[in-house]
Amino acid sequence: MKPKLLAILFILPFVLTSCGKYDDGPWFSIYSKAERVSGFWRFDKVVEGGVNKTEEYVQQSIELRRDGIALWAKEYSNNNPYDPVMETGNWKFRNDKENIFMTFNVGRPEEYSLDWKIKRLAYGDMRLERYDDVLGKIEWWLWKR
Repeated sequence: MKPKLLAILFILPFVLTSCGKYDDGPWFSIYSKAERVSGFWRFDKVVEGGVNKTEEYVQQSIELRRDGIALWAKEYSNNNPYDPVMETGNWKFRNDKENIFMTFNVGRPEEYSLDWKIKRLAYGDMRLERYDDVLGKIEWWLWKR
């Protein structure tokens, strides 16, 4: 056997096992984790404490920029989709890129943080999960627009 082929056969199992970081995949992606997180996200499904709350999030969206800026459009002025009321904040990876940590209303009395466990991180969809003392398990299923 040629030395290059032996080297590839030796290294391949290590590369393949390191690709599947998240429980729900994807197994492999050509995009970096930052590229997959960055974008304009819509809510596909939201479950809080076992209760489906998706209807409350249909008009909402989150933009996660590559520079760490997070913009959350929670409602619209006068129900005008071209005039969103935005909460500004930031996001970053935590725990060896297994979590996304978001902080909104930075420096204001209403500041709050959300620490999400990444369950799936594909280029077009993402699934996040966290636990809240009051609501219990919260799940966001997002799709990139």
